[in-house]
Amino acid sequence: MSTNSALTQLIEDKAKSESVHTCLPSYDRNQLKHGIVHLSVGNFHRSHLAYYMDVLANEHGQTDWGIIGVGVRSFDKPMSTVLKEQNGLYTLVTKGTDEKDVNVRIIGSLIRYIFAPDEPENALAVLVHPDTKIVSMTITESGYDLDMNNPDVQHDLKTSDKPKTAFGFIVHGLDARRRANEKPFTVMSCDNVQQNGEVTKKCILQFAKGLNNPELVEYIERNVTFPNAMVDRITPATTDADREYVRKHCGIADGWPVVTEPFIQWVIEDTFCNGRPPLELLSSSTYNVLLTEHVEAYECMKMRLLNASHTGMCYIGYLMGYNYIHEIMLDKQIEIYIEDLMNHEVTPTLPPVPGIDLEKYKRTLVERFSNPHIKDTALRVCMDGASKFPKFLVPTIVEQLKRGNNPHFCALAVGAWIRYLGGVDEHDKPITLQDALAVDLKLGELATKTKPSAKAILSVSQVFANLAENQQFADAVERVVELLYTVGSKETLKQWVNEAPKRK
Repeated sequence: MSTNSALTQLIEDKAKSESVHTCLPSYDRNQLKHGIVHLSVGNFHRSHLAYYMDVLANEHGQTDWGIIGVGVRSFDKPMSTVLKEQNGLYTLVTKGTDEKDVNVRIIGSLIRYIFAPDEPENALAVLVHPDTKIVSMTITESGYDLDMNNPDVQHDLKTSDKPKTAFGFIVHGLDARRRANEKPFTVMSCDNVQQNGEVTKKCILQFAKGLNNPELVEYIERNVTFPNAMVDRITPATTDADREYVRKHCGIADGWPVVTEPFIQWVIEDTFCNGRPPLELLSSSTYNVLLTEHVEAYECMKMRLLNASHTGMCYIGYLMGYNYIHEIMLDKQIEIYIEDLMNHEVTPTLPPVPGIDLEKYKRTLVERFSNPHIKDTALRVCMDGASKFPKFLVPTIVEQLKRGNNPHFCALAVGAWIRYLGGVDEHDKPITLQDALAVDLKLGELATKTKPSAKAILSVSQVFANLAENQQFADAVERVVELLYTVGSKETLKQWVNEAPKRK
């Protein structure tokens, strides 16, 4: 299907589409090379990297950085079906805090989609193709908990032509390029993992060593680059209400639109082994792309402020009966809690962040969390807590305890998660745990068996390292959990806010 035919099919009411000033691809999509292959296409990728590449093609005439999306997991199938039907086109809607602040854009940078479980050979072939300069991925925080005994990983160690995992595709793709004397591709993580490039490199080398192929390991160590990056744009899952909004208000019949916020940021190391897009063209405040040699401070800022605050509010907010993040943030007690967490527990642990006004950044975060128009669900943010706490909150707790301080509100965040792990809410309705690592570690069963005690969960070193050994912190968390079970979430929050240390 041609782009014009796909657009005609997508835009069912041209007058409505024009009335909201929908930005359409002005470039010839047939001229786009697939400079990037992206593994695990989700809404964040489509609001972030794919959007950036669309801007480069549309506004700057760059044709070398089209994207081929590869769905690696079985649950990627529904999106795969829709994107193939739409020839890779989809609608990106940004909604600000003002209901009139709406921008509509049809993205054309995703030029092909491959559902790998059905077409593993085709997915591997695009990785090997010389046009592919970068392989990017969004596999979520838990995706980097590489288990070499996992059946799919074991399959990929034995079968090179039909991988099942993201790391299997990458390593076998690199090996094929090595054997063909092709330059390697850059491996680029776009996930919320501190030092995500280094973490990815560690996983890739661990997998490669499992193949008992020293030549491949040396090739990767010598030639492949893994840039660290900080990525940011709050992007909820697509709902039927989003589909209806796009159809009713924009005249677009899109089966999988993306609704996101106006804010966007990407800070990335300029270490690409086989060329890169001209990202310096996106350095203005509209796009917030920064090429740098040192990403660590930006990563630290974003993960400990934005991601930790998200993690801190979602469990207590869910227990309080809220469905959406903006509802949680508009609760006055939550606002006091999150601002105190950011200002007094997190900020003192942060390194200097070049070019960033931290006070303004934190105010912007509160505004972003409070945006009522993107409908970010508490349950989405509650996912994968066992993978999030070690990266987002534990570093702050460790640093504050090292300084002899009591991280009062961090204890509340941890306690609320442990209560959430108990499996039922305050109305005895079941909570479905969407957390692969927590399931593997049997944390739900542990929390249920030991409630209201928190010591057993705090002793799980994969999540909390040795925090259980700090009696003051362990006692604080235990008290939070006990309060949550005895007086409920609202009263616990009120009491915890009232007992907060007096700050200077």
